[in-house]
Amino acid sequence: MTSYPARPPKVGKLRPTQIVTQQGPGAVVDLPELSVLIAGIDEWPVKGTDRIAEPRLEAFLKAAGLFRPPQPGSGGSGGVPAYVFPEWLVCPNAKCRMLARKESFRWVEPPAGEFRCPRDHRHGRQTQVPAFPARFMIACPKGHLDDFPWRSWAHAGPRSCDRPLRLDDIGWSGSVNDLVVRCEGCDARRPMGGVFERDAIKDCSRRRPWLGPSDHEANCQEKPWVILRGASNAYFPVVASALSIPPYSDPIQLAIAPFLDTLKELDTADAIKQVAGFNLLGDLLTTYTPDELLAAARGEVTETERLRPDEYRAFLNPPDPAQPPHEFEVRPVGVPSGTEASLLAKVGAATRLREVRALRGFTRIESGVDIGDLADVARLNVDIAPIGPTDLRWRPAIELRGEGLFLSLDERALYDWENRTPVAARAKELSDKFNEYQADRSDGKRKSHPSPGMRYVLLHSLAHALIRRLCLHAGYSSSALRERIYSASKAQPMAGLLIYTASSDSEGSLGGLVDQATPDRFGVVLLDALGDAELCAQDPLCGAGEISGAAGLNGAACHACLLLAETSCETSNRFLDRAVLVETLGRFGRWFFRGA
Repeated sequence: MTSYPARPPKVGKLRPTQIVTQQGPGAVVDLPELSVLIAGIDEWPVKGTDRIAEPRLEAFLKAAGLFRPPQPGSGGSGGVPAYVFPEWLVCPNAKCRMLARKESFRWVEPPAGEFRCPRDHRHGRQTQVPAFPARFMIACPKGHLDDFPWRSWAHAGPRSCDRPLRLDDIGWSGSVNDLVVRCEGCDARRPMGGVFERDAIKDCSRRRPWLGPSDHEANCQEKPWVILRGASNAYFPVVASALSIPPYSDPIQLAIAPFLDTLKELDTADAIKQVAGFNLLGDLLTTYTPDELLAAARGEVTETERLRPDEYRAFLNPPDPAQPPHEFEVRPVGVPSGTEASLLAKVGAATRLREVRALRGFTRIESGVDIGDLADVARLNVDIAPIGPTDLRWRPAIELRGEGLFLSLDERALYDWENRTPVAARAKELSDKFNEYQADRSDGKRKSHPSPGMRYVLLHSLAHALIRRLCLHAGYSSSALRERIYSASKAQPMAGLLIYTASSDSEGSLGGLVDQATPDRFGVVLLDALGDAELCAQDPLCGAGEISGAAGLNGAACHACLLLAETSCETSNRFLDRAVLVETLGRFGRWFFRGA
């Protein structure tokens, strides 16, 4: 019954940042009139001009390129493709309540852009009744997704009856117990109560509808979960990000990005001039010489396993800031005076930063434990679902610009702190808790990776305390500030953190964060942040770590003192403890900055 136009219509809007960081391929997106599933990247109409230059991130992801999500063209066509999902719809009219696949409903072109029930004779005085998506679907931890098996559920198993179904609401509470699926042919019926029990659906369908309506993975041993359409565990994007640092922060790297594949095939200045004569290099030669273009295109990335060590070194030894318009401008500002501030090694004001974020995949049911820049996806103890065919190696990405505040801790003081008996004991306890946490999530099927350690907990807790205080001084909301932790304690030790804000605007942010980096102002911010950490409105329960949650991975931390919006935290509010900053109620001897 349903007929579609030759050119798919525009049915909704998403910002590029939403597509990469929240609702990428495989995500179910609720629109005002229908629900859609973002299609895999093999369906995206990307162009060479959409390419984003970030060689370090490309090498880290082993990607063939990073591209912006496609923008819609004139006339409403183009943009990011999507499929209707769930494919089962329900008529809301109480006299009808038809439950069927979308093909049984009438599709109405935009601006309505909706499905309508065809059984007008059952609607009484109500006509043109729009259908709404069924609110149940099934998913598994390997990322598979499918419609709820309505027909087999109603008939309590496989049945040859193919007559229409209806979804009756027999109560007033709106709960799942009030819903009954009924077959209009054989009158088989079954209530939806118990649908969320773990054995409600036996086998996974192995379906991956974002890669095509008929795509199925070869096998899957996972138990499927019944979830609601808007459930928060239906989609967890796995995003990798990198800061542009020298030499990749040079403006020439951004300029050559759309033409990089062409330039890599050329080996002489004359060849570049010849190709430019055919207008294949835009206006590059009006700004750069052929030799400069060759050198920039031949730049090789040497570090492909970890992103942050190079960034940390760049912050410690920044290039001359008097060379604009580089995308990495950091100015050392000096350490504030005072006992607590004496434990800092360096403070820097990042007046200009460029961050590139790329979507590497997604998970369902469980989010990944992504600490820092782990390159080995398998070590995340979670199944990463693909966003496109395995032979398609480019990744969707966005670029953001902004400002930040960087600081590093004194390495000798940090080493002495890590070797204190109470700190070492907590490190052992944290390691055991983290191993238990990973084992519970993977059912013992995967090897766990080490705990990030107390150094990470200290830096992470300090970052959260500073963000909560900076939002009162710098004019940003706490959700607009993000953290980036640099932590390692072996061959190449790192002990730093970056608090920054970034937006998709080409000019970045307004400078309020950089103004707080000056010694006189940052000294006040640090003292206030440590003072805030001493007491919590939930003490003594919070101070004793009794309400921290997070599977025991947190100490003295709760929403009243340390937790932030998850957009600000790189580990989903795990590995936090006020007691590593200052002495707290119920936790003694772990403090780094201030104690009894």
